[in-house]
Amino acid sequence: MSEIAKPKNPDDDWKIWLVVNPSTWLMPILFAVLLIVLTVHVTVLSLGWFTWG
Repeated sequence: MSEIAKPKNPDDDWKIWLVVNPSTWLMPILFAVLLIVLTVHVTVLSLGWFTWG
């Protein structure tokens, strides 16, 4: 049975960019993060516990 080569981090961290191409996926990922952040903020502020009023 052959052994699967285990990654040596951080030496192999660059290999993720062979799968996730930043020129294609960077802006959609950032927009998704922005949407999540805005949703969390709106939800928390609508609870009324964390407002200044």
